[in-house]
Amino acid sequence: MLKFTVADLAKYKHTPMHVQETLDVKADLLARDPEILDATPMQLDAYLSADDGDFLLSATIKGELTVPSTRSLTPVKLPLDFTFSEIYVTDDAAREKYQDGELVITLEDDELDLGAAVLDHIVLSIPMKILTPEEEQGANMPKGEDWEVVSEDDFAATKAKENEKNSPFAGLQGLFDDNDSDQKD
Repeated sequence: MLKFTVADLAKYKHTPMHVQETLDVKADLLARDPEILDATPMQLDAYLSADDGDFLLSATIKGELTVPSTRSLTPVKLPLDFTFSEIYVTDDAAREKYQDGELVITLEDDELDLGAAVLDHIVLSIPMKILTPEEEQGANMPKGEDWEVVSEDDFAATKAKENEKNSPFAGLQGLFDDNDSDQKD
């Protein structure tokens, strides 16, 4: 796909290498993640530059995935438009130059596989919660025979009512109300 050798990348010390490609990654994504139902061709706009033996990548990916709703499994079109950055080093000792939290990857075989990085970040960009527009708008939750999905708020309210009803002091409710007119003076 998009593989570059360290020798090729070292030429871009003063001016970054600009990569603009339309990538057909559908087959690779479907093989990698069975939750992905479909993928449009992805637009890649990336800059790679050499800096003191290390290589810096800044890339933007645009496209669309079709994935199942996490509530009903109905297919949902998920637009993608995100940027990611990575730092590539040729040996592990160079990692110490960078701060915690920066994505630093050691190159193996003196080759940078930009295609693999794109696939990784596409899969990582899929949110944990995916809903259809109707599911986002409405309060209708799926249900079946002897089961139903409820929101956390509804569950907490139901649980509080059950706890109150099953309380050993439930029979004493109302005994000491302040509304009693006989005790006012």
